[in-house]
Amino acid sequence: MPRTCNVTSDQWDRAADVFELGFKHANQLARELGVSPQTVSREMKKRGAKKGSRSWETVADLDAFLARKRRREADARALAETTAAERRAAGLAVLNRMMAAILKADELGDLTLAEDTIHETASAFGVRVPSRKRSRS
Repeated sequence: MPRTCNVTSDQWDRAADVFELGFKHANQLARELGVSPQTVSREMKKRGAKKGSRSWETVADLDAFLARKRRREADARALAETTAAERRAAGLAVLNRMMAAILKADELGDLTLAEDTIHETASAFGVRVPSRKRSRS
């Protein structure tokens, strides 16, 4: 008397999907399901499942995934470029302010008048400038 198969219909459906997508061979499915390769072959034939017949689905999924990845990378590059441009513009604005203060102090004949602006500029760029001790008169 033949053994009865303890594989459920849902398990066979999943096995047929994996088989048609080309992920596994009948021998691999047989080992996983605990049946003979001939049983898997008969069941796939009965269901009309052909090995790898739906592999185009995995290729389409992969193409979609790669397209999303390229789009995310392009967005990240664009954001990085925008951020860098904004930082450059902010840095130039700080430098222009410092240069204007130095030129104004030079016109007045006392460059120490630009000292506060120079320290603020240095601080904006993360440079630590030792402060001069002012003499008391």
